[in-house]
Amino acid sequence: MLFTSTNFYQWMGEANRRDELKETVDKAGYDAFRVLVDQFEQALKEVDDGSFEAFEERLAWCRGAFPEPARFSPAWQIVWDELGEKARWKRYAFETVPASERDGDWQILMDNPFTNNEVVCYPKLSFIEAAYLFGYFKPTLEKNEYLRMQKVVTALELTGGES
Repeated sequence: MLFTSTNFYQWMGEANRRDELKETVDKAGYDAFRVLVDQFEQALKEVDDGSFEAFEERLAWCRGAFPEPARFSPAWQIVWDELGEKARWKRYAFETVPASERDGDWQILMDNPFTNNEVVCYPKLSFIEAAYLFGYFKPTLEKNEYLRMQKVVTALELTGGES
């Protein structure tokens, strides 16, 4: 059964549809739960100042409705914790950077200065994209790694072949 056109995340916002959602996911199993998790991840990408509370409330409901997500797949054993941590750090970015300073290009840098690994850079991001990646990567940082979300103030850009 395909659930890609079913908006489970929206259903959670409608209290009268939550029982239906739980029953649908429990009955359909892996496929429906996968769509639910994917929709949560997409919602996390889109969440902003005015919607963190709704996201966190829906996440709390899912923790109660599906307290053992590993029964759908062992890979999801800690999916609710992972989504919660990503949301926590994305929210931190939103709370730290004033709305008046969010326009322009942003980038994410990750590095471990004590290894020979390359620096990872995600350039040309909007603030909401950068905040999502900040939240996405922060929970998995290893010892000595750092994560930097920064606004690009001045940039020169050329392409090969320009003279």
